[in-house]
Amino acid sequence: MKSISTKNLLPSVSRRQFLLFPVAVWGSRVFAQETPATTPEVPATTPEIPTPIPGVTGPCPLNSGGPSLLGTRWRLFSIYGNRAPSALKITMEVEEKSMVGMGGCNNYSANFAQVGNRGFKVNKINQTRRACERIRPSAGAPTINVGAWEGSYLRVLGRAGSVEQVGATLQFYDFNGKPSVIFAKQYGTG
Repeated sequence: MKSISTKNLLPSVSRRQFLLFPVAVWGSRVFAQETPATTPEVPATTPEIPTPIPGVTGPCPLNSGGPSLLGTRWRLFSIYGNRAPSALKITMEVEEKSMVGMGGCNNYSANFAQVGNRGFKVNKINQTRRACERIRPSAGAPTINVGAWEGSYLRVLGRAGSVEQVGATLQFYDFNGKPSVIFAKQYGTG
């Protein structure tokens, strides 16, 4: 009778793969945990429901079935639960067939089309090509990599599939229904 070697039955694993396996398992658990999304604090003097914009009529294709978002202005609050630094200026204004604004250091325009009753798809994002800087909000504070925030924001916005206005926030959802980008309503001219 011939004996079977157990050495040939086990998969060949290098020492590096063996040592990196626990790190990969730990990383997948850390990144798979959902972080609770917080909503921005709205001052007591700010109305919860935005007032209608004069001269704007009809539903916005970005949010059919709800109040029109056409002409409304927003400032980034968070991306997948990671709160945007207050010194970072990422804005969005809703137009008839696009979302336009400042991505942090570049202006952008994201063209979209309605999909179904409540969904939309971003078809193309155009942006200017200025170099982004790191900013330091105050002495001794950590720097903010504006380019990294801008790139992350535009990638996530390009994968958004639906949007919902909740009070003074605008919440975008990815194609899996998970909240991805949250904006806070911007009042006044600033």
